[in-house]
Amino acid sequence: MNKVPLISLAALLVAVITGCATGGGVASIDTSRLSLVKENQAQITKNGATYSLDTYIVPFQQPYYVLVRQNPNKSMELSEAVSVATEYIKPRGCTAPISRRTDLDRSNPSKSQWLIGIEC
Repeated sequence: MNKVPLISLAALLVAVITGCATGGGVASIDTSRLSLVKENQAQITKNGATYSLDTYIVPFQQPYYVLVRQNPNKSMELSEAVSVATEYIKPRGCTAPISRRTDLDRSNPSKSQWLIGIEC
């Protein structure tokens, strides 16, 4: 029996399952090394668009990492994600002026999710 087709079938099955787990093919930003701040989760509407926000940290360290997703999964510009993230996190975690950490910004390939670095 030829094992090459079985390996190919297994690889295809893994790809299909992974695609289903990530929302039908929308790649997600890896936040597995960050801790979710459950108190800082929200859905907000700004300029007619709805955004889902999740805030992450590395315990006992700055900065905040704000994951911004536009609902439904539409692509967005970095400036849009930064505006939503900074406006949202300022009253929730910042007692000092906001400082952007652009070196920490990440997006998924479709630009429908942005992870924005904010220090305060």
